[in-house]
Amino acid sequence: MFIEPTLISLIIAKLRGGRFKNLENVNIKAWYLFIIAALLQGILSIIKYIDLAGLNQMILRYKIVIIGITYLLMIITALLNIKKNYMKIFLIGIILNLIVIMGNGGYMPVSLEGIKGIAQESVLPEREFDVKHVAVTKDTKFVYLADIILLPRPYPLPKILSLGDIFLMLGAFVFFQEEMFIKKKKSISQVS
Repeated sequence: MFIEPTLISLIIAKLRGGRFKNLENVNIKAWYLFIIAALLQGILSIIKYIDLAGLNQMILRYKIVIIGITYLLMIITALLNIKKNYMKIFLIGIILNLIVIMGNGGYMPVSLEGIKGIAQESVLPEREFDVKHVAVTKDTKFVYLADIILLPRPYPLPKILSLGDIFLMLGAFVFFQEEMFIKKKKSISQVS
């Protein structure tokens, strides 16, 4: 999801005179909370395919709590860095995705029609199709926040996005636009 906005933003920032070197000086408070959240989400994504010494069922039983914790960690990080424009945008995306996921029992609803627009296989599941996603049905809450926005072929990386995902991608774009132009502050010894 972040490949395209990252590459496009890097190219545009470079063409505008931005410096990759500036990315070495990015200062995000509690950045490690994003990493912890990503790791927890990653575990949920692969839990269906590996056996973690019998812990799978316990992890799945507390899945909604784990998802809530990951979003709380991301919200805390965004709030600690709220002065940065891209964190404001990230926060909007995080909250929009959290609303639809928690409103649907810990699952992100996905449009089956949208999947047909990007998938090669003709047979698609009608209900739950992985640990974090479920098909949109008539009972889905907050459908307008679900994964219903289709970027079909011939787009090179076809996908289905939510409104929250669009804000997250925009946040990634703005991150590089802002951080590649931040000038390193002169140290006191240079000023004297």
